[in-house]
Amino acid sequence: MKLDFTKLEGWELTKAIYLVQKAKELGIGLDGYGEIAVNPNSGYTYLWSEDYPFTLYMPIHCELSNDDVYVMYTDFDNGDEVEKTLSEFNGIDEIYAWIATLEENK
Repeated sequence: MKLDFTKLEGWELTKAIYLVQKAKELGIGLDGYGEIAVNPNSGYTYLWSEDYPFTLYMPIHCELSNDDVYVMYTDFDNGDEVEKTLSEFNGIDEIYAWIATLEENK
């Protein structure tokens, strides 16, 4: 994964490190293709891996808590994005169950 922290500084770097910690707690492998960066349009700091059907992100103004980490699923058929806070899940299995429900209800 492209974990290039050199373009991040200050609060964005702090959030990026927090996202990596949350990813590791969930059991997300960081060795596949992906990146951690700041979205130039929204200013959100995100962690994305092609090995997982979701992205973790944090908005510009937030605290370092599960309530401020969002799990976003993108429907690649129509581009719709659905998100929930990480605090709404008890682990990665619940995230996968949520995504399965979303995909069944397309």
